Amino acid sequence: MGLPLEGIKVVEFSGLAPGPTVGLVLADFGADVIRIDKVGATLNPDTMTRGKKSIAISPKHPKGLRMLRTLISEADVIIDPFRPGVLERLGLGPKDVEEGRDGIKGNKKLVFARLTGYQRVGPYASMAGHDINYIAISGLLSMLGAKDGPPQPPINILGDFAGGSFICIMGILMALLERVRSGKGQVVEADMVTGARYLSTFLLLSSKLEHPTMGAPVNDGTEKSRGTKALDGGAPYYGVYKTKDNLWMSVGAIEPQFYTEMVQILGKHVSEDLRSRIPKPESQNDQSQYAEHKAIFSQAFSQKTRDEWTKIFISTDACVAPILNPEEAAVQAVEPRLKAEDINEGEPVVPQPAPHLSRTPARIPGGSSAYTPRDQDPGPELLLTPGEHTNEILTSWANVKDTEILELYKAKAIGGPDAPEVESKL
Repeated sequence: MGLPLEGIKVVEFSGLAPGPTVGLVLADFGADVIRIDKVGATLNPDTMTRGKKSIAISPKHPKGLRMLRTLISEADVIIDPFRPGVLERLGLGPKDVEEGRDGIKGNKKLVFARLTGYQRVGPYASMAGHDINYIAISGLLSMLGAKDGPPQPPINILGDFAGGSFICIMGILMALLERVRSGKGQVVEADMVTGARYLSTFLLLSSKLEHPTMGAPVNDGTEKSRGTKALDGGAPYYGVYKTKDNLWMSVGAIEPQFYTEMVQILGKHVSEDLRSRIPKPESQNDQSQYAEHKAIFSQAFSQKTRDEWTKIFISTDACVAPILNPEEAAVQAVEPRLKAEDINEGEPVVPQPAPHLSRTPARIPGGSSAYTPRDQDPGPELLLTPGEHTNEILTSWANVKDTEILELYKAKAIGGPDAPEVESKL
């Protein structure tokens, strides 16, 4: 069976992780993704290159720019990871490629996906930034962190990848779907500020509401409220607790029936002197007892190891689960599971693509727990050499002859490790 995006051609300009992540997901689900790298580059530290091919081409050279326009004229999607105006200055903006230039046909079916950190308009538009800056001005960073502590960013997941990459992917897929009806492409504008806020609609709206029993689910971003509400660290029934072996368990017993099961199970497996102090179900949302309840739960979980608590709570509705590191997760929890001996020291465990489609699932990469050598292609190595597929791409996408490829190499309009081979053949 074919992959869901089979036949879709994507041109991805090299950039930092959020843009390449968009291309990786499209490639996993079958798209033909080519990455535009710089001529002369020898090292590509990007790990989001699985399933892609690389061409080294210089858009600053007239012949390179013309060839790049040729490739784009054949594409379905372009991924633009640059700040506003970069591609326009090269003559590769949306209007340029739609109308065509220098004798290259226009591409009115192109989905032009633009991914920026800040919004493309406003006082921040031309500034450099990173995830922490984007979620800072989004209003979300003010809501993250412990009570009486500073705002704490969640690594770079919320802005870069959730608000950036995956919002952009969603836009591309919607534009491709709409193109079936209209026959026309369009510009998809995704930025990490707007995307992160959109993903956090529940949090932003809920911060202004009061639940009749638990109070506000999340804080409103002010110093006095951060880390004090039900879902952001304030409630004892939604948090993490250290175990006897200095590992951790997660507790998310929000609903009364789950909380009741959690405290009942906990009470059966702690020391006699602590058993009588385990909180009663009816006191779950008594905020005046939160500090005491936290102290009791901390003492209770410290009496057994993480694995012991895992065996106790597995297959229950207590909403208690162990906190696993990435390798442990692949062996103990993520289905299908890897065997411990399959994990090489220092080698990353590759996440399997999601979501799973029943009839046309994604290509499963090597290194994933779902990978089966018998019937799956492991794809390329973790890193992709810049220009590794220059000759192949020019031949297959643009039908460029060997003599013209040689001239492009000589002019330094293109590059790649195969240049000497081409020269020796001609």
